[in-house]
Amino acid sequence: MVPIMGYIGRFAPSPTGPLHFGSLVAALASYLDAKANNGKWLVRIEDIDETRCDPIFTTDILRTLQAFGLQWDGEVEIQSKRKNLYDVALQNLRANRSIYACVCSRKEIADSALFGLEGPVYPGTCCHAGNAEAGNAIRVRTSNACISFMDHVQGRIEQRIQS
Repeated sequence: MVPIMGYIGRFAPSPTGPLHFGSLVAALASYLDAKANNGKWLVRIEDIDETRCDPIFTTDILRTLQAFGLQWDGEVEIQSKRKNLYDVALQNLRANRSIYACVCSRKEIADSALFGLEGPVYPGTCCHAGNAEAGNAIRVRTSNACISFMDHVQGRIEQRIQS
């Protein structure tokens, strides 16, 4: 494999319990991939589910990673401490009309979904409605442009996410 310039790998566990084996395997794979590409390996704690996350598990997860020799580069990012950055990004998306509010429940979406190659596709029910965002899901407006990337295992992956 040819090293990728400026490669950055990351591991982003949710501190809802002790690190389980599957997550440890994912962390190891991410770490080894970053190091094989002379890159950095970052850890970001996904603690935004305030009802289920506990700081004691954050400490436990970080200790477990260290116990297995996985040392991250730089500071550990804590998602809940970055809310202001996400608020600014959301304001920019709103100003650009790149997002919209959706009042559909998951069941309603499943019942009215179109079926694409990868499974159900949201039919865009609310994309032109003027729903208020408070209390509703916020969705991203998409185009039918082709999105593609090169996967090390699968090769070139491309998809038009509206279809």
